[in-house]
Amino acid sequence: MPRTARLSVRGGIFHLVSRFARDEYWLDRPGARDEYLRLIGAAAGRNDTKILAYCLMSNHVHLVVKQGDDPLARLTKSVHTGFAAWANASTGRKKAGGPVFAGRPRTILVEKDPYLLEVVRYVHNNPVRAKQARRARESAWTSHRAYLGTAQAPAWLDTRTVLAKFGRTPGKAFDAFVELGRDEGRRPELSGAVDAREAALVRHTLGDGHRISDGVLGTDGFTDRVGVARKKVQAKLSARDSREGARSRPTPRALVDTVMQLLDVDSIEMRTRPKSRRSAMVKRLSVWVWTHEYLGSQIEIARTLDLDTSVISRYYAQAVENAGDFDEMATAVVSRLRRRAKEQGKGPSGALPVRYHVDVDEV
Repeated sequence: MPRTARLSVRGGIFHLVSRFARDEYWLDRPGARDEYLRLIGAAAGRNDTKILAYCLMSNHVHLVVKQGDDPLARLTKSVHTGFAAWANASTGRKKAGGPVFAGRPRTILVEKDPYLLEVVRYVHNNPVRAKQARRARESAWTSHRAYLGTAQAPAWLDTRTVLAKFGRTPGKAFDAFVELGRDEGRRPELSGAVDAREAALVRHTLGDGHRISDGVLGTDGFTDRVGVARKKVQAKLSARDSREGARSRPTPRALVDTVMQLLDVDSIEMRTRPKSRRSAMVKRLSVWVWTHEYLGSQIEIARTLDLDTSVISRYYAQAVENAGDFDEMATAVVSRLRRRAKEQGKGPSGALPVRYHVDVDEV
C-alpha cells in the first residue's frame, strides 16, 4: 500500500472538513457541540496551530486553521479521539457500534490572499446553505457571532487575522461581506471536492510510491510553488528510504517495554494485575507516546496491549486531560528509545517520524 503523507506547511492556511461515520448526527445530541469546542480549546492550548474559524453542523465539522510547527494531525487526532471517547461514554456505546468519525479529515491548503476570506465566509454560511438559519449571524454554532462581538469569543479563536482586513468597524464590515455570500451554493473548490484531481497530480509529481491527498486552492503561482516543494519532498523521501537505518517509529512492543522499564513494572505484574494503578499507568503512557509523539495508529498499540480500541480511546482521552503530567514522562521514554537505537547501531529509531513539511512563501 502506498504511504499517504499529509501536506504540511508551516504558516499554511488549511480548511479541514471532518465527517461522522454513517452520516450520524452526533452534534445534535445534548452537550455534544459544547464538548467538541472544549476539546478544540484543550488541543489548541497544547500546540501552536491557530483556529481562525469553525462551523459545527449536525453530521460534520469545518475548521479553518493556520498551521504552526506542529502537524495538523496532532490537533485533529486529539480532538477526535477525545470526542469519540465522550460519545461512547455518554451513550453507553460499545465497540460493535463502529467508529465515530468517517476517517481522517479532508484537508485543503488555501492561499491566504485572496482565498482565506472566501473560505471563512463559506464556512460561516454553512447553516444558511443547509437551511438551518436565514443568515450567518443567526446560527449559534459557528464562529460568526464571535467575529461580530455579539457572543464571547473563546480564548483559542483567532479573529484578528481576518478582521484586520475590514477597517475601523471590522465586525459590521465582516458581517456585510459574509451576507454577500448568503445565496451562494456549494462550491467544490472550497469544500475539498477536487481532492481526486489533486491526488492524481501529487501521484504524478511524487511517483506511484507516495501519495498526498490534500487539495490545494490558490493562484497558478501558488500551486506551482507547492508543486516544486513537493518535488523536494520526494527527493528527501527517496534519500531516506535508501539510507541504511532509516528514521522510523519504534515497534509498539519496544515502546511498551521501555515504558515498563521507566515505571519499574515487570511483565508478571502486567499479566497478574492488569487493572492495578501501576499497570494502568503503563498502558496510558504507552498509548499517549505512541499516538501523540509518534502519530501511530490506535489499532497497533491495542494489539500490543491486548485491549479493545474503545479502551485505547478512553486511555488517550484521559491522557489528553492530564497532558502536563504525561509530557515529561513521554520525553523520557523517547530519549530512552533513541539511546537504545543508537547503542544497537540501528539509527535514530526513537526519533519522531519524518514530517512532510512543504515551505511556501507568503501562504
